[in-house]
Amino acid sequence: MALIKLTDAVFVLKAPTNIGVIKAADGSAVVIDTGIDESVARKLLRELEHEGLQIKAIINTHAHADHIGGNSFIVSRTGAVIYASEAETALLENPLLEPSMLIGGAYPWKEMRNKFLLAKPSTVSEKLTDGTVTINNIPLEIIPLAGHSLGHIGVLYDGVLFTGDAYISALALEKYSIPYNVDIPTYLSSLEKLDSIQCQWFVPSHGDPAQDISRDLENNRTTVLKQIQLLEDWLHEPQTAEELLVKLCSHLDTSAANPSLFFLYRTAVLAYLSYLYETNRVKTTLQDNRLLWLK
Repeated sequence: MALIKLTDAVFVLKAPTNIGVIKAADGSAVVIDTGIDESVARKLLRELEHEGLQIKAIINTHAHADHIGGNSFIVSRTGAVIYASEAETALLENPLLEPSMLIGGAYPWKEMRNKFLLAKPSTVSEKLTDGTVTINNIPLEIIPLAGHSLGHIGVLYDGVLFTGDAYISALALEKYSIPYNVDIPTYLSSLEKLDSIQCQWFVPSHGDPAQDISRDLENNRTTVLKQIQLLEDWLHEPQTAEELLVKLCSHLDTSAANPSLFFLYRTAVLAYLSYLYETNRVKTTLQDNRLLWLK
């Protein structure tokens, strides 16, 4: 993990989940997300100490564990305050909701209470709304980029847009064959919004900072629409969401290698089906106590 300087005031800590750093004139800093756990948070603090910076505020793009896992440790060491959108605040303050939602609302069993799905709770000091907000005397632009999660945001400052998981890089798209999104129409709208934004740097949470993301955006869009079309083509006969997931994994030559990945993939498939349903391309029926989808 290394701290990369993008502008005089903006840095990125390259990590499995990238962390943004925005420097204020007084030597304090606002960070964008905090990584998956305490070890990443410790590395961030060491890097910023070398730069003479102290964290005063944390902005979370969304409440997934790999973005908020370092919150608790950083707050305990620095007293930093946390900012997030209203929709994500509930999950930040009650992180058990995330794995619970993934498995259908039940209490998650031990295997589903892992650090990739369950972070420590965070207390949000202020709920962010869209538009300009001043944090630590830094004027930031909060941009709604929902779709990957319900209240996902991006943060723009000094020509650098931290995009969170609103899109993923080509390498990440190849690694995770079925992109995780929960709201497909909003996700597609967020891709269009990103395509229209002019800035110097785009920083995804997974991948390298880039000055031109048009190809990545098109790859994200094309991948999702192709997978939606595959599901629709397969629904000439009634099938369950899990049966469709098996077909999709087989078609993509990928595997839900553990329960966490299975439920992430299943959620993505259900988001596809919801999209097809809302656009009047599929319907549901109950047969033998099974919920089936069909054209």
